Amino acid sequence: MSSTSRADAGSPGSSGSTGSGADAGRLVEIAAAAAVQAGTYLTGRYGSGSATTSKGARHDVVTVADGRAETLIRAALSAACPGGVVVGEEQGESGGTGGAGGAGGAGDGGDATEEAAEEAAGHDVRWYVDPVDGTHNFARGLGMFAVSIGVRVAGRWAGGVVYDPVRGELFTAAGGVLRMNGEPPARAGHGPDPLPMVLTDIPTAGLRDPAEFALFAELLETADVRRIGSSALALAHVAAGRADLAANADVFVWDVAAGRVLVEAAGGGFAGVPGEPGTDRRTGFVAWGPGFEEAGRRLAASLAGAAHLAVRNATDR
Repeated sequence: MSSTSRADAGSPGSSGSTGSGADAGRLVEIAAAAAVQAGTYLTGRYGSGSATTSKGARHDVVTVADGRAETLIRAALSAACPGGVVVGEEQGESGGTGGAGGAGGAGDGGDATEEAAEEAAGHDVRWYVDPVDGTHNFARGLGMFAVSIGVRVAGRWAGGVVYDPVRGELFTAAGGVLRMNGEPPARAGHGPDPLPMVLTDIPTAGLRDPAEFALFAELLETADVRRIGSSALALAHVAAGRADLAANADVFVWDVAAGRVLVEAAGGGFAGVPGEPGTDRRTGFVAWGPGFEEAGRRLAASLAGAAHLAVRNATDR
């Protein structure tokens, strides 16, 4: 299937409007085409011995392919939506008419500071791009990475795209409609499992945080735990019903911008812990599928407690 046809198959069409003149369905079509283009580039390079460079922490690395994929995405988004702002993991913020300066969090319409900054700068459309979510996997040849593009319009999340180029799965959401390759995802059939399946990368690699180790031990007692190394894919799998919950303790906004929209379109929920992930601060998150809100809220409370303990331990050292 060509890049164009695959992007068309994954788009939700013109499903709803954001109310600001920008059609969420059209924006997701733009993001889907950009994600497929970047994914096509990445599939020819993953597992080919890509050298990694640390971005300040041992668990936070980048390859040359990350930067080149983001360049492709930026060019596509800017060409199709010239007035939009692109906020990317590798190259920061660009575009728009005034420069909002990468204001902090990216909440679900609840961050008044960022909304005011966006409106003052005339930035109706803001794209949040992670060109390779799961860079460690990509560099080692493990086929668990994704291209993630989320879009906000007038301060509210309007759409999301997560593209798994290895499996050819394009997850899209706009106007509360979730699609995988253009169709409603087939929910995995399973019996009454005694434990919910949780996708998590807790404890965060390289940090040796006692609070996170304690939380992981708690999870092992209460859930069926899987570690996949990509928050974007974890959220997409929760949205598709392949897993019940997802949680991580160390993310930026571009890691979860698209996936949270997918989960909410599927009827699930998303909580930033202790607050919304931003462009200049890491926080945690918990997301849950339909029927798992109680478990998700409990996990969010436990993660918030672990984050508080981690801050206290760091202060005591």
